[in-house]
Amino acid sequence: MAAIAVERVKLAEAARETALLVESDRLRTALLNSISHELRTPLSGIIGSVSTLMEAGDLYNEQTRRELLETIQEGAVRMERVVANLLDTARLESGMLQLKTDWCDIEDIVGAALRRIGDMAHQLTVEIPNDLDLIRADCILLEQVLVNLVDNAIKYSPPASAIAITAAQENGSMQVSVLDNGPGIPSEDLSRIFDKFYRIRQPKQMSGTGLGLSICKGIIEAHGGRIWAQNRSGGGTAFHFIIPVRGDGAIIPPKAGRLI
Repeated sequence: MAAIAVERVKLAEAARETALLVESDRLRTALLNSISHELRTPLSGIIGSVSTLMEAGDLYNEQTRRELLETIQEGAVRMERVVANLLDTARLESGMLQLKTDWCDIEDIVGAALRRIGDMAHQLTVEIPNDLDLIRADCILLEQVLVNLVDNAIKYSPPASAIAITAAQENGSMQVSVLDNGPGIPSEDLSRIFDKFYRIRQPKQMSGTGLGLSICKGIIEAHGGRIWAQNRSGGGTAFHFIIPVRGDGAIIPPKAGRLI
């Protein structure tokens, strides 16, 4: 009986290792497929626009040359986001993600994120009270969270529709929300959208690697917070994350220009 029990343990361990290998291979295949598509598309646009400018730039007017340069810029920005998400995923998976915390102004973080995103064909509103405290966090990583959330809202909501960013503070925590007017998320997908490579089935094929929301989850949890999504009653999706205002017991310094 002891020999049978040992053999069962060995078989269970072998089955577990096989399952891990299968899952690792599945993730590797999904990653390669996503990267090849997400990098090939903007790279083709960049190469085509550069070749046109180099070979026949003098034949085009100023407006056409500007459009070609904008194509190059858009492709480069898209590639930068893909690479940034891949690097963040690698850091999260390896356990090498180290928070470089400092006192941050959530308004500055939102502004920096929106500058990285650039122009958008949506009606953007930002609602941040002036009396919010500074937060003790990694400003660069929180900026990446907002870039990913706003980029997700842009992809899944109609052009010219409204996107809102709000922030509020309560009981020592800061909550930031990104609200859109898209089609919403099927209830069966709400619990899985933060998984790596998980993509909601849509009639229209959307670009992306399926890593953005999982990165957001990893970064927010590293700050001791949580992130979730819910459908809005009037249509669209709301993404919320909440983190402690300070996680080390430090005294919150005053904002610049604030009366003490």
